Amino acid sequence: MADGVLIGEICRRTGCTPRTIRHYEAEGLLAPVATTPGGRKIYGEEAVSIFHTAQVLKRIGYSIKDIRGILSLTKSENTKDKKLTRKLRKMLSSSISQIQSEIELLTATHGKISDLLEKTKNCEGCGAPDCAPCGKLRDLRTLGLLS
Repeated sequence: MADGVLIGEICRRTGCTPRTIRHYEAEGLLAPVATTPGGRKIYGEEAVSIFHTAQVLKRIGYSIKDIRGILSLTKSENTKDKKLTRKLRKMLSSSISQIQSEIELLTATHGKISDLLEKTKNCEGCGAPDCAPCGKLRDLRTLGLLS
């Protein structure tokens, strides 16, 4: 068997399913480097790293097409006049403000939900027959996200 990893090993190391690996292969993000005599695909050792990179880029909002382009740039030999560096840096720089905004939103949401849990910790043991008169009900119904 050629050096490399089978799809099951990639799944084990990344926590994904074979279906996801096949989807990424169909989209041109991953490619097998060989096939066993039994028809099983062998992927290069870099497949796990590529998969993780693609997952991070997907999570921060890049489309499959954009991810394909970024991965292609990372493999490019075109370093003349620093075109590769400029192009890749420009793509990644555009993500920074989006990531920062997402961090701020998640941090604020975390705080509001934590406050809601603290404010309603005694609700389950409350002896009131109905929650409607309680001001905490509105916050609970909106998950504390509406002010």
